[in-house]
Amino acid sequence: MTLYTQGWDLVAATTQQVLNGFLLALYNDGALPKTIDVSYEGVSMVGTLGAPTINLNPSRGVGTNSLAQISLPVTGTVTFFGNSNVVPAGTTLNVTTNLRYLSVEIQGGTAARLSLDLTSNLAVYNIAVKAPLAPPWVAFLNGILQFWFSQQSFAGVYYLGTVDLSSVPGPLLPQGSAYFATQQNVNNPNVNALAMVANTSSGSPGVLDFTGSAVLLPTNQTAALYISNRCLLVNLVLPQIASALNTANTSFTVTGATSTPYNLGLNTEIDLSGEYDPDLDTLNIYVNGNGQIQGDYDATGYPIGGFHSIIWVDVDGYFTLTPAQSGQAITFSSYAPNGSGSIHLSTGGWFLIGALIIATFGSLGAALVAVVAVVVPVVISQLKLSISMSALQTLLASANVSFSWPAQSACPLVGVGLPGDLVLYLAPSP
Repeated sequence: MTLYTQGWDLVAATTQQVLNGFLLALYNDGALPKTIDVSYEGVSMVGTLGAPTINLNPSRGVGTNSLAQISLPVTGTVTFFGNSNVVPAGTTLNVTTNLRYLSVEIQGGTAARLSLDLTSNLAVYNIAVKAPLAPPWVAFLNGILQFWFSQQSFAGVYYLGTVDLSSVPGPLLPQGSAYFATQQNVNNPNVNALAMVANTSSGSPGVLDFTGSAVLLPTNQTAALYISNRCLLVNLVLPQIASALNTANTSFTVTGATSTPYNLGLNTEIDLSGEYDPDLDTLNIYVNGNGQIQGDYDATGYPIGGFHSIIWVDVDGYFTLTPAQSGQAITFSSYAPNGSGSIHLSTGGWFLIGALIIATFGSLGAALVAVVAVVVPVVISQLKLSISMSALQTLLASANVSFSWPAQSACPLVGVGLPGDLVLYLAPSP
């Protein structure tokens, strides 16, 4: 089973090309600053900023890193105590920062904001010029731009986006801070990937190193959300199964780790209503190799009330939940065939049958004749039979973990898969 999330419950990823498309759209819509008119300590500047672009691998490192660079074309004139100099064509302001220090803040449980602090001491400013410009003027330009950014709205902290979380299913809400990492693409830098990672419950965070895992985004995809095996089973499936069985979540033991698939195992016997008055003895739920959530169970039923110690039915079965896309919803279709069962007689049950035979026929010799007609069919009945516990099948298949994709307009859902973790493929458009 392939795991992509490196210990995180949620991993959202998109490409450098998509991010630059959004930045250009924001710039064209007037949502990003364009005009510069600033003066400080004898240095002033009048000019413009062009559309920003992002580079998710400015250090040109191999594998995962957490650096990103925003580049903004700069034009205009810089003045120092009455002396002016025109900014050469092709001049660019590059701001490099460590993405691990960006955070998503949950505000009232309904919105998440992604912010970029351009005034942080972790942000490195660099002026790149194509034409000659005397060193002091490069320093003047760099300094006045840093000051200008610090004077903009939010004191230099720029909110790059606000996400409405009011329609997000509760089990998928990130808790606390989120972190970021990048994954470079050797063949095509445009599809360098930016990953936002988060956990949906308390616990140890994962790692920001995706070099040992598969590429976050296949070549034909521009964005995806990975819901980890743990998050899927523990947050979405377990509450529904426990509710259907009228038991507590603690009736299941959760096993698994960041490098192994998770499993939900029933740790107590559960009495159910239905044919044969069944008891659910075991139930193990996991993601199988066919891209389904599967639950394997063993149940015991009692055909004759009051004779639990004499005769019982043992049934083994399973159910599956298969994810699919239905419009802008993630649906899980259920399948629960009849289990395969055996009828059993205890030692006491065999003695009872023998006593009844002897009592009926008066002697052991006469009883031997009846063995062929009575005992042998009972022995044969212990072979595997198709025994239905339809109420049990319905109960286990009733867990509905389907949900609608909450970002349908800005980031439509285009595909769903379950290769260990639940993967939602998305198509964001500027």
